[in-house]
Amino acid sequence: IMKAVKGTLLGVAIFQIVSTLIGFFTLVFGSEMYAPALDPTPFAGQYVLAAVLLGVVVGGWQWAAVYVHLRRPQWLALAHALAGFVMVGWIGGECLVLNAFAWAHALWGGAGVLQVVLVLVLRGVLRPLSASGPQDSSLTVSTPAQG
Repeated sequence: IMKAVKGTLLGVAIFQIVSTLIGFFTLVFGSEMYAPALDPTPFAGQYVLAAVLLGVVVGGWQWAAVYVHLRRPQWLALAHALAGFVMVGWIGGECLVLNAFAWAHALWGGAGVLQVVLVLVLRGVLRPLSASGPQDSSLTVSTPAQG
């Protein structure tokens, strides 16, 4: 199961990289598409700034997670947790700034939450129940042994 969790973490990070790159390029080269949403915000006329924040800062954490995943696997959990939290924070901040919530926010914010949840599974905080029980596909929270 841990191999599947690691593979899913890598896939989510790559999905987030592609998404932030698309957002970056559309903000830079198709800013008129975003003008109605961004003009009433502090990003009015600052489409390149918004693009850099999304594509470089937010996307950069996802790039870092992929690099660490492939080159420094001992830090894999931390890298993906940080990337997931940054994405969730970005989406939350974007919803507040835009004063709106759309399906895309649920998608990308949900992907960030998925990264964090998968890290919890990877670290053993959430784990599948034993196969002997009828609920073997659900997750449970493990607690430290009390001594």
